[in-house]
Amino acid sequence: MLIVYVKAIGKLAEAAPDGSAVTLPPGACLQDLLDTLGIKTEDVMLAFINGNIAQVSSLLTPECQVHLSPFICGG
Repeated sequence: MLIVYVKAIGKLAEAAPDGSAVTLPPGACLQDLLDTLGIKTEDVMLAFINGNIAQVSSLLTPECQVHLSPFICGG
């Protein structure tokens, strides 16, 4: 199994409280993590894996750190 740590901000934090550890099958990608957390792809503006910008097809590695940021609007 693959354990990754998630830090999400804004409304995404409801699905992944700070420091959440998520267990996924080997070979999982960012999209698999989002699906597991119940986060819609279109709700994520930026995603980083170990500090590097990630795409939904980016593979996750054991003990990696995933940061998720939603779209932010203001005026």
